[in-house]
Amino acid sequence: AGAIPPLVALLTSGTAEAKVKAAGALGNLASGSSETRTAMVAAGAIPPLVALLTSGTAEAKENAAMALGKLALSSENETAMVAAGAILPLVAVLKSGTVEAKKNAALALGNLASGSSENQAAIADAGAIPPLVALLTSGTAEAKENAAMALGKLALSSENE
Repeated sequence: AGAIPPLVALLTSGTAEAKVKAAGALGNLASGSSETRTAMVAAGAIPPLVALLTSGTAEAKENAAMALGKLALSSENETAMVAAGAILPLVAVLKSGTVEAKKNAALALGNLASGSSENQAAIADAGAIPPLVALLTSGTAEAKENAAMALGKLALSSENE
């Protein structure tokens, strides 16, 4: 947990390559316990990860989307992600990112849609459904799985049927 604050700091103050590495490290750490994810949010990781989705290099966008997708595994983090404006940049990455970034954005959006009908509606309103459907036919096997999962979560909302 001691590595989290300096990694978060690198997301805003590091070189382009440092931002890529820091986002990747945070994504790997977010794969662990919910306590680790909570510590990442407490350290302020979400806003700079969201910022990387729009201002980072292609690889930074991939890693930021992965980290956000893993952070969204903890439902208590979903509110912070939505408040930080994560949905629109994730949809933008889903539409125009690299293959890896699209896969990670689909995972993040699916996890964000898991527990909240408000999130499901916001994700659909942001235009996520058409690029998720496109990913079902054009993505890698894992991207197709993530897109199918996200669409399944979005279908839980009667507004999106």
